[in-house]
Amino acid sequence: GTERHESRRIDRQLRGRSGRQGDPGSSLFFLSLEDDLMRLFMADRVARYMDKTGAEEGEVITGKLVTRAIESAQKRVELQNFQQRKRLLEYDDVMNQQREVIYSLRLFALERGEELKAEARKMIAEAVEAAVTRAIDAGAEPETWDREGLATQLAMNYVLTVDAMSDPAATPTLPSLVEAAQTEAEAAFQRKVQYLKDFGSRIGIGDVDQQVLSQVMLSVIDEKWKDHLYDLDQLRNAIQYRAYGQKDPLVEYKKEAFEMFEDLIRDLRTTFTERYLKVQVNVDGPPPPPPPPRTSTGPRPAAPAPAGTDDLFAPPARERAAPTAAQAAASAPGAPPAVSTGLGRLGAAGGDVPEVGRNEPCPCGSGKKYKKCHGAAR
Repeated sequence: GTERHESRRIDRQLRGRSGRQGDPGSSLFFLSLEDDLMRLFMADRVARYMDKTGAEEGEVITGKLVTRAIESAQKRVELQNFQQRKRLLEYDDVMNQQREVIYSLRLFALERGEELKAEARKMIAEAVEAAVTRAIDAGAEPETWDREGLATQLAMNYVLTVDAMSDPAATPTLPSLVEAAQTEAEAAFQRKVQYLKDFGSRIGIGDVDQQVLSQVMLSVIDEKWKDHLYDLDQLRNAIQYRAYGQKDPLVEYKKEAFEMFEDLIRDLRTTFTERYLKVQVNVDGPPPPPPPPRTSTGPRPAAPAPAGTDDLFAPPARERAAPTAAQAAASAPGAPPAVSTGLGRLGAAGGDVPEVGRNEPCPCGSGKKYKKCHGAAR
């Protein structure tokens, strides 16, 4: 071998090549003091050994001491690589735990059914509760609550109209406000489901409500999860600088990744509630029939311009209505095609018929030689 590798496993594999052919064999490695393994991990030890033995430049150094030193350096490299892989798995485990939660929620959306409806109702109730608690200060006096602003916010974001919210006697406390908003959100959810069922019965599809609920849930999860993965990647690239502040980057990464995941779940609930309560469905008309196939070999007629539009590139109506004499003759029944007399057309244009060699391309544009086209009769 020309060098010793960082891993002892690779050296053993190279040694075993000869033994696999039936020959016990032997192994001999040639190393240089300038190899990375020797230079990074054994420079001081080999230098002292060379000074002790009086070795000169270019002299071969052999001995058990050198072999043991090389194996010790390999052990240190392997330990360092193992620690790096272990730290990598610890970082990936954080994302894997979050992935399991998101994929379980996504599985509900794919399977549909009553479990998806229960999860959707739970997300809507928690989103409405979060909206109320953000808008109302629990420590303030009930007389100072901005009830009108809260009602406007619920109407704009979730299309909810809570009549009891404007009555201080009906909702004197924050829990009563939350309960009134959640009751209206549950009623809105049931109305949306019924609206989708009625729509499905009109078009002959029985599970439109489940299809729409599944599609909205999947679109929101996929969109937010992709953004979250990008944010985690950016966090991981920058978290190593926390080591300068005497902090463990892995601990800091776990803490901030958990906070980001909580924000992701809240964003999922809010976005899903907003999109589902606002969703409207319709059915497009059947696609237009394809144009009929062309049966004649004549020129394709120009499509008429739409009524009430100005086509700047279309010829005037007088020119479109009155075809030329050549076009009329070409379109007449039994008339020969216009391209059948290429030389005649050249002469009719007012110019002289050019002199064409027998092996030159025919002027009619057929791509054949003149002697095999219009010059065949001459």
